Amino acid sequence: MKDEKGLKGPSLKCTRRDFLKGSAIGAAGVMLGPTGCSVMDKESHKPVPNDALPEGKSKVVLIREKEGLDSDEKIMRMLEQAMIELTGETDGARAWAKFFRPNDIVGVKMNVMMTPTSPQISRAVTRGIMSAGVPEQKIILWDRNDAGRGIEGSQVRNEKPGFDSKSLSRIVTNEATALVNVPGMKVHWLAGVAVALKNWIGAITNINVPDIGVAYKIHGDSCSECASINAIPAIRDKCRLIIVDSLKPLFHGGPQVNPRYLWPYRGIIIGVDPVAVDTVCMKILEAKRREFKGVEWPISPPPKHVFLAESKYRLGHANMDRIELVKLGWQEGALV
Repeated sequence: MKDEKGLKGPSLKCTRRDFLKGSAIGAAGVMLGPTGCSVMDKESHKPVPNDALPEGKSKVVLIREKEGLDSDEKIMRMLEQAMIELTGETDGARAWAKFFRPNDIVGVKMNVMMTPTSPQISRAVTRGIMSAGVPEQKIILWDRNDAGRGIEGSQVRNEKPGFDSKSLSRIVTNEATALVNVPGMKVHWLAGVAVALKNWIGAITNINVPDIGVAYKIHGDSCSECASINAIPAIRDKCRLIIVDSLKPLFHGGPQVNPRYLWPYRGIIIGVDPVAVDTVCMKILEAKRREFKGVEWPISPPPKHVFLAESKYRLGHANMDRIELVKLGWQEGALV
């Protein structure tokens, strides 16, 4: 990251475990603890499974509104309401401050391919982080090797942050002290579904090239190992929040978009457990496919990476019995 004079300095390791120390990720919300930041050593980027699944239930908040979603103000109010519900706080600024501090540099991992994260969602996320006291220019919105800053970064991304020697984005390794995952929501012909877990593929270059010391084997076996990207310590420990753009999801054929399979779901889905978030999204997409055809229409291929993220990498809950889903706002057609 850059110091006050714009010079490169060592990145800070502020892990999610440190940042949320003493917290319960579930019905009790998320309690902010001391950061315990330290200088980050060089990492191999080898995926490291958690020792255990999160205790209790993972809380996921779904909020939908029927009208007015072309307004930044409406999107911001929706997101604020969801954040208050997730954290149990009394106002939006306090809710965002559970996750971010003024001295953070926050990397917002968007998606710009096929079904891009909408600018309205990106701006709302940026404003929310700013409400916690993070300066606008310390909020980096990016995907792949294109990055921008602050509100403008929702549409203008002319910085090229590059990748480290092991092909991981320098925003993840060198700049950000905190990350937010802001994917779209879609069915994917290679992976089954592409939401929070798969979105991190855009933080890596040279996918499937094993001669760099780390083999990111992503596309084999229905992209099952894209779950491993989420277990890279620099991603797993820094990612504090997932915010899914489910305003207009894609329920068949992705990543290429046939407009016939887009529908105005008009939602935002948030949580801190990426597996639980993907599980909720998967259930909604399955239900939409069933509604569309009038018979069972399973997602193909099955989204193996969602289940491996639980069983192999212990990143969260893929069973709806272990997920506390809270639904706010417009209920008609929620599908879950």
